[in-house]
Amino acid sequence: MTVPQHPSPQHPTPAGQAPTDQPDDVGPLLLDDPPAIREAGIRLAAEARREILIFSRDLDPHLYDQQPFLDAVQALALARPQCPVRVLLFEPLAPVVGGHRLIELSRRLSSRIAIRRVADDCRARTDAFLVSDALGYCLRRLADRHEALVDYRAPGTARRLRADFDQVWEQSDEDSELRRLCL
Repeated sequence: MTVPQHPSPQHPTPAGQAPTDQPDDVGPLLLDDPPAIREAGIRLAAEARREILIFSRDLDPHLYDQQPFLDAVQALALARPQCPVRVLLFEPLAPVVGGHRLIELSRRLSSRIAIRRVADDCRARTDAFLVSDALGYCLRRLADRHEALVDYRAPGTARRLRADFDQVWEQSDEDSELRRLCL
């Protein structure tokens, strides 16, 4: 299944993306291939105007270490004060060692992008998700599978995911591997 890539009327089409004929209000989409899930994440990040929340095992490089996604995150981070991008990770060492560019971006914009390690009490979870402005989301119920439920206009579900994220965020701490600067 392909991902509709056109933005809502109030947001311009991101550079390099062509609009499609599918409306935004079609409801949730079930995506089962990595490129479609990646494009959905890029679109959600590009449409974000207030915040992006990422809950991930290892920061999924095939999704979140892609230049269009990083450009959208950086644009939001530079446009909004008060840490508009927050990330919760289960395993921060892998993206740090792998040179994940979102980690590097968070080091450069440390007051705008915050990353924490998921608290031990929450480590039994199997899901992963991205929430954009408590309006749209991309949810993988099983983080290790390439299947996602995406909805660009689902404020109820997005707010529930945001509340869940906030609860885990409050229990989690910054990881020393994430703070260390590479010289």
